[in-house]
Amino acid sequence: MMETKQKKETRRINIGIIGCGHISQNHIFSLTLVEANARKIWKWKESEIKIRPHLYAYADILEDAVKNMAKSFPIDKQFVGKNAGFELIEDPDVHAVFILTPTYLHKEFVLAALNQGKHVFCEKPLCFPPSEIDAIIKARDSNHVVFQPGLVMRSTSPIHYLQLLTEQNKVKWGKPMNIVFRDSQQKPYLGELEVHNSTWRKDQTQAYSGILFEHVIHDIDGMISIFGEVEEVYAKINYFAGHPGIEDSVASIITFKNGINLSISAMWNDLDYDCRYYEIYFEKARITIISDGRSKKLAEIKLLYLDEAEIELDLEKMDEYFFSKIGLPHVKAEVSGPYYAEDLRFINAIVKNNIKSEITAESAKYAHEIIEACYESGRKGVPIKIQPFLN
Repeated sequence: MMETKQKKETRRINIGIIGCGHISQNHIFSLTLVEANARKIWKWKESEIKIRPHLYAYADILEDAVKNMAKSFPIDKQFVGKNAGFELIEDPDVHAVFILTPTYLHKEFVLAALNQGKHVFCEKPLCFPPSEIDAIIKARDSNHVVFQPGLVMRSTSPIHYLQLLTEQNKVKWGKPMNIVFRDSQQKPYLGELEVHNSTWRKDQTQAYSGILFEHVIHDIDGMISIFGEVEEVYAKINYFAGHPGIEDSVASIITFKNGINLSISAMWNDLDYDCRYYEIYFEKARITIISDGRSKKLAEIKLLYLDEAEIELDLEKMDEYFFSKIGLPHVKAEVSGPYYAEDLRFINAIVKNNIKSEITAESAKYAHEIIEACYESGRKGVPIKIQPFLN
């Protein structure tokens, strides 16, 4: 007699999206790729349970935003109107929620979802002041659910590979010394004139602040993940466009506890240009990173050592190392950029029941505190000491 194969159990993870603006396109596209590749990612042939993440519902105050997104990426349910986000959260069939709204709505949605027992991903910044993130940590822990902040650099393969290279080449390269970082971005509140196609980021009641929390927080957090805790910050901040509380020019020195100085020059302007540029100097080496937002390539990364010819580092090798490091060596980046990896890590944390996720609210709180210290330094005109990181 032939043995009949026992049907495998399927674990479906229904995902709801709150906020159908520009940033949601990146996450929704990435999640559709995660869903399409679930068979390979979670090895259905070998596993006793078939993991099946599923893009399930959208919510937005604007009907057109939901309808237009659903045309490109179909879903099962749509929620529209003033209470749409809370209606999605209360849906018992939703297991995980992505909060991709303007900043001022983040905390309320996060706490509502966590306290409904939903797993939550929330774009940065989380809430203000940073001490309020403690409420998110408490809700995460008391409800035993996954919470992941949108600190995208922590899912960028070059950051992880630079951690490895820095450790491997301690003797050869010498001590890390200084980091030069320049960030130029077109004003992200010009409506149809630029890629975000929105205006809320110029309104302090909705955005809270400008380029530091909207953009530079990613880069500061990425450098923290490589070089460790910060000792103090000093910053000069300007508001050239005249929007109250929305800084568009920052010059800052961030000193790490190991003595490295990170110099930051960041600005929002009218140029059709979006580029991050790093120079990381060691005693005997330099790493240059250029990440042009208009390029299909994630970044161009080059290494200069003493008088040897400068070489470009292999992004595919970085991706291989990164996916191996996070325990998914059989997975490949399905699309350029960090959103696929970021969203995959969130879903995988749910699968593994890793409540803290690998990208923690505690790390987000620390990055928020450093940004707030930059504002304080700008107001007072003095360096501000940073409290130790408590994980």
